[in-house]
Amino acid sequence: MLLKELKLVQFKSHVTAHFEFKERITAITGKNGAGKTNLLDAIHHLSLGRSLFHKQDALNIYNESEFYRLDAHLQEENEVSRLEIVYPRDEKKKITWNGGILDKISDHVGRLPLVYILPDEPFLMNDSAEWRRNFIDNTLSQTFPEYLLHLGRYKKLLNQRNATLKYFSDRQRIDYDLLQTLNEELTIEGLVVFEFRKNYAPILNKEVGIQYRFLSLGAEKAEFEYKTELFQSSFGELFSRNQRADLESHRTSAGIHKDDFIYLLDGKPIKKMGSQGQLKTFLLSLKLAQYQFLLNQKNQKPWLLLDDIFDKLDDLRIERLIQRIAEPTMGQVFLTDAREERSRSLLQNSNFQFQISGITNQASMP
Repeated sequence: MLLKELKLVQFKSHVTAHFEFKERITAITGKNGAGKTNLLDAIHHLSLGRSLFHKQDALNIYNESEFYRLDAHLQEENEVSRLEIVYPRDEKKKITWNGGILDKISDHVGRLPLVYILPDEPFLMNDSAEWRRNFIDNTLSQTFPEYLLHLGRYKKLLNQRNATLKYFSDRQRIDYDLLQTLNEELTIEGLVVFEFRKNYAPILNKEVGIQYRFLSLGAEKAEFEYKTELFQSSFGELFSRNQRADLESHRTSAGIHKDDFIYLLDGKPIKKMGSQGQLKTFLLSLKLAQYQFLLNQKNQKPWLLLDDIFDKLDDLRIERLIQRIAEPTMGQVFLTDAREERSRSLLQNSNFQFQISGITNQASMP
């Protein structure tokens, strides 16, 4: 599915803006603060129904405006579709496909698969277990609607259990029957998520190694290890073992929300021994592996968003990344760069069709 046209109204720094995408690869250029990343965030909205950066939709509305709207025209072969996303302040967000409003945002996720790479992700990848879990969750949620469904249910039940633990503490009375019911409901949802992670992480892991070898010219072996207590204990055993600590801390201390994925180079944790170059290469390998996984599982070319990454990569990694972008298996690519001449030079040297889309919008978020 190709994004051919996008209109923004009161979205972040764009009061009104209209973009046409005529080539498979678009370089979005302009000075810092012009709204390049906000345009990528709008495309992320089209794919996943939410912002890359803000959980609260109201933060994406321009200044004191009452709403934002994204209006996109999409094309697949000879079929043209219209996608509209509207968020009126303090009301429910509406996603409309060809005039039909979707009942739930989750019904939209996966229709337009997407992979993105942001400038600060090498550091988040290295330091945050939550980032590493979210990477897996993002990949599997775009691929399998049932994964997204059960993950969402698990998170709601987890919040409910934590609130109940605090309630017990405040009232100085524990309802063990209620606690057992919550444990059983969490187990049902958590086991589904665990099985998906266990079954599909090895497939993604293999692809990470392939992509790292390509980017680094075979310098090291890259892989990740899925770490979860569920390999050794059941949910019931974990809840029983941690019950006292959970009651004291008002938090659920074990479960799939504590899973981690340890990134390795030649069998050693990259967190302990990886250079900046190795971290960046590993991140690119993860994202390109995610792209290939989505492509293979869905038989649909994802969109690829690259935000200001040329400043963060050396010449070798830029060259290898552009070689990947040029491959016919790649779908639509949107990249940002404050230096138009650099993007033009890099893309011209690669001998494929591209367009430069300059942004001069100087409005900014409050």
